[in-house]
Amino acid sequence: MMKSTNKLILTLLLTTIGYIGNVNAQQTDSVKRLIDTVLAFGKKNSLYRDQVNWKKLEDSVRFTAASATTIKQAVPAVKLFYQLLGDYHGFMTYEKKYYGWRRNEQPLSKTTHAALIKKMKDGYKLKKEMLEKRYGYLMIPDNNPTHPGDVNKIARQVRDSLAALNLRKIKGLVIDLRLNPGGDMFAMIGGLTNLFDNGKLGSFVYPGTGKQETWGIASRNGEDMVYGGTDTSCVVKRRGKSLANLKIVVLVGPNTGSSGEALAISFKGRKNTLFIGENTSGYTTSNDSFQFTNKIGVFLATSVEADRNGNVYLDHVEPDQQIMGGDDFDQLKNDKKIIAALKWLKNK
Repeated sequence: MMKSTNKLILTLLLTTIGYIGNVNAQQTDSVKRLIDTVLAFGKKNSLYRDQVNWKKLEDSVRFTAASATTIKQAVPAVKLFYQLLGDYHGFMTYEKKYYGWRRNEQPLSKTTHAALIKKMKDGYKLKKEMLEKRYGYLMIPDNNPTHPGDVNKIARQVRDSLAALNLRKIKGLVIDLRLNPGGDMFAMIGGLTNLFDNGKLGSFVYPGTGKQETWGIASRNGEDMVYGGTDTSCVVKRRGKSLANLKIVVLVGPNTGSSGEALAISFKGRKNTLFIGENTSGYTTSNDSFQFTNKIGVFLATSVEADRNGNVYLDHVEPDQQIMGGDDFDQLKNDKKIIAALKWLKNK
């Protein structure tokens, strides 16, 4: 009995060791495939690919990942990849967390930006309001479409909020992007198609190849389609009249980022439009991505953004009228940027 038991234990032990060995081999292989794929994707597509020593970058990333047997253990190597590339906009998602590299940025002033910091912390949502009965106010927040149909759904929410303002009698409009750090730009543009003429609103510029990919609006059979390149990214039925000539003030600030900046750029070159506020956060690059697994997504800055007139925004969007701080999201009548916006709308 004893010998039989020992033999059984030995058999189980060897089987377990073999199983663990197979799992570790599979995990190590997954890490290698991830690192190989990320490096290849970056070398071919990165906005910064001509500015780095690829041998040095690849050797450093592979060395950092050499002992990793799990994706989690490989995260430092992926973060190093973004750092050596100089890509502060790209990132990897893994199990609903974001991993990337962020350049050294000055934190928001707790004095100048107290209201902005508080609002970002407390929470905010899409908001519409009439100002002095003649001017509309629409605060467009960030978004996060995660399911099929979400982009069109978000566009309809923005469109309906705009339509709820008295569009037949409205004299001007304030579009507030101060609380918009990003999301899907096409969803936001889709909700605002009334404010633009059909055609080009901006473009993604690929410096390495000279390629440009236009984004804009086209209409057909009562529907507005927002396109990026050859793809239609959002479709929404228009509500109300065209407001392409309406006077508009766009409010921007240090928390206006990524797709929020792309939305702001869409207003650049539009007639009867003024930008008020502070410089945006500086994420005016556009990301391309691929899904490595259902749990892992890799995003990489591949292009810079330009407005309809071809002006390229390498770092941030600058307002026409600079006003530092003075935000009051709860009492808009006391908000210095709103006060300046109304003054311009009335005198324009």
